[in-house]
Amino acid sequence: MFDQILSIIAPHRCYECGKTGSILCQSCKKYIIKQRFQLCILCGNSLKTGNLCDNHQQPYGMLWCFGYRRGSIAKIIDDYKFRRVRAAAGILGDLLDSTLPELPAGAVIVPIPTTSRNMRRRGYDHMRLIAKDLARKRNVGYSSLLRRRNNVVQHAAGSSRQRKRQAKEFFEVSQSVDQNKLYVIIDDIFTTGSTLAAAADCLRQAGAENVQAAVITRHGNI
Repeated sequence: MFDQILSIIAPHRCYECGKTGSILCQSCKKYIIKQRFQLCILCGNSLKTGNLCDNHQQPYGMLWCFGYRRGSIAKIIDDYKFRRVRAAAGILGDLLDSTLPELPAGAVIVPIPTTSRNMRRRGYDHMRLIAKDLARKRNVGYSSLLRRRNNVVQHAAGSSRQRKRQAKEFFEVSQSVDQNKLYVIIDDIFTTGSTLAAAADCLRQAGAENVQAAVITRHGNI
């Protein structure tokens, strides 16, 4: 409700073309969505489905990524995370929605949890808002299943053993896991992939058998 009132008093300008009305106008959003890349997020191989090729073994079965963290999308994410532009949650949810394939009815969207320090600074858990918006758009489940064990951000892990150690160190599962459900972990930025891998390992260790992942952007060039 507050965001709706604020949009009337001080309407946003499109981050792409400058038109008054929303963070991304419909024309620019459609154009940007058409530009999403179809590459392996780790090595750059061309792909027809998903963004992870068979050359890479990860604890999640599939991975989808909207595109590179650059231009208007990078600014939207930065303003959302660091300047409290909370209305960006819906736009970023739209980008993920355009990226994911059809999900089974029992699927559950699981956000990477924000550290408590950053949540206090922003006033909200940025990925939780996006996850709830995406789950509503897709008419699937939502769960804040993962919980941070500390305020430390993951570092790159070079082996499965290191990832599993990080999974225990950084994340814990706060609820029971249904081994028959698909869990889709979502995050905003993919850099090394250590965060997603640690989170997926944590879910698998808790009993989840079908884990996939989706991110809005990939940081840096492949």
